[in-house]
Amino acid sequence: MTHPALSGQPDSRLVSTSASASEAPILLRAEGISKRFGITQALRDVSVSFRAGEVHALMGENGAGKSTLGKVIGGLHKQDAGTVRIAARGGMDLRQGEGHVLRAGSMEDAFDAGIRIVHQELAQCPNLSVAENLCLHDLPRNRLGLVDFGGAERRAEHLLALLEPAIDVRAPLGSLSPGHRQIVQIAQSLDERTSGAEGDGEDGRGSPRVIVLDEPTSSLAIVEVDRLLTIVRQLAARGLTIIYVSHRMSEIFAVCDRVTVLRDGRFVATSNVKDIDEAALVEQMIGRKITGTARSARSTAISQAGESREKSGGGLVVRNLVSQGRLKDVSLEVRPGEIVGVGGLVGAGRSELLDAIFGLDAGARGTVIANGKTVCDGRHNGPVAAIGAGMGYVPEDRKLQGLFFQLGVGENIAVPVMRRLAAMGLRRLSAERRLVHDRLRDFQVKTASPRSVPGELSGGNQQKLLLARWMGAETKVLLLDEPTRGIDVGTKAEVHRLISAAADGGAAVLLVSSEMPELLMLSDRVIVLCDGGLTGELTGDRMTQSEILRLATVDAPVGAVQ
Repeated sequence: MTHPALSGQPDSRLVSTSASASEAPILLRAEGISKRFGITQALRDVSVSFRAGEVHALMGENGAGKSTLGKVIGGLHKQDAGTVRIAARGGMDLRQGEGHVLRAGSMEDAFDAGIRIVHQELAQCPNLSVAENLCLHDLPRNRLGLVDFGGAERRAEHLLALLEPAIDVRAPLGSLSPGHRQIVQIAQSLDERTSGAEGDGEDGRGSPRVIVLDEPTSSLAIVEVDRLLTIVRQLAARGLTIIYVSHRMSEIFAVCDRVTVLRDGRFVATSNVKDIDEAALVEQMIGRKITGTARSARSTAISQAGESREKSGGGLVVRNLVSQGRLKDVSLEVRPGEIVGVGGLVGAGRSELLDAIFGLDAGARGTVIANGKTVCDGRHNGPVAAIGAGMGYVPEDRKLQGLFFQLGVGENIAVPVMRRLAAMGLRRLSAERRLVHDRLRDFQVKTASPRSVPGELSGGNQQKLLLARWMGAETKVLLLDEPTRGIDVGTKAEVHRLISAAADGGAAVLLVSSEMPELLMLSDRVIVLCDGGLTGELTGDRMTQSEILRLATVDAPVGAVQ
């Protein structure tokens, strides 16, 4: 049987005769859900209804309970109280019938009822082909019991037919862009087969009806985001209910029909997106109004601060930085007290530039001077030398590059300054505890204890932990790569304030962000990369999204842009 989401036809079993999702039947209802993790009450008596064929956003600050609710619905977490109920197949509205109560904490029952979840962190095998990834849980076999690779490829092509048929199912998954990898994961959620506990997919059993998307665009470029949002609307138009967890306001207003806000694990409100504006939504999320944190025009102050500090060799100077296949003769300067944004598309070399400056690219060659100290003169002296010169780096991938998951939260914060706090080569634990206490408070990292490991924190709190490590007074040159990724809107405003405060305190800040409004709001200047080379610098009225995109799509000139 071919599911309507793959055939391109609306699902008459799910979609009401009205074209409006607001009039569609209630397909799924979470009732009185409570969930505790240790001493943390993640959800408190939360009740939400989801309609057939709608895109329903779940929003809230980090720790509000959005992802936890999605995982309870998908059977990954067993709730302490409450029920998840789904309408019987065949179009039954929960307002007119009891439906089916899912077994708490049963992924098999949720899967067979048609509920899928696509996690924020991609759960894939990059060394295997696209087809193998899509069929990994149930590889087709021939009469001899061997893997039928041809059958796997045909199944993969079928799953990708609606979403992105141009994806080569034989290609290694790791060779795909992040956007295409996300599409592959969504395609996997469209698989019709049951968990194997009962049934074989006949009469619709096991075919997808609800997909939970947890921060699906967090690592995507602008073009890839637009494509993914189009796919989300297509799936909803064909009868699937999409539960969309995201921090990005623009996406909520672009793709969602309704939005439910959670705060501190409690239900706040459910609204039609067309009936609410961004300011009201933010106020629901954080319980207060926030104001913008745009940097005021401070060119004179920056110039004066820069001139006084340049005499003592402050700031960041990069000259003729090259790396085979990554960077092409990049030169730039960031004065003390200045925020310089780095624009460009995915693959332009923005993260590679920050890696090379910090000393993570062993093949990079050139000159890097941080806070008056030369850390790279031909060959880089490495990250330890960079840290010793007062440089801090918040990388794009907090799991692979940023955090130490075997160490406690407190040690993760104190790592760069342990040597400075030590006495006669011995750690001063009392000084470390004071430092950790202050950083946890200032950055509002929610953790049960400084001894907790980062894996026990939410994605947003992991990001705030990484910021807390590097944004101290000892950091004079600050490299930030997507510093607000996975952070809720309230905390994002606070992080913006902290970044501006770091610059106001004399730090030279080099900022990479794929969110152009954020880049333009925070930056004093913007440099743009394309294919590993600098293509231009924007200041004043020329700092616009259209100018960044123009420079991001032209060939890099030979030599540097000053």
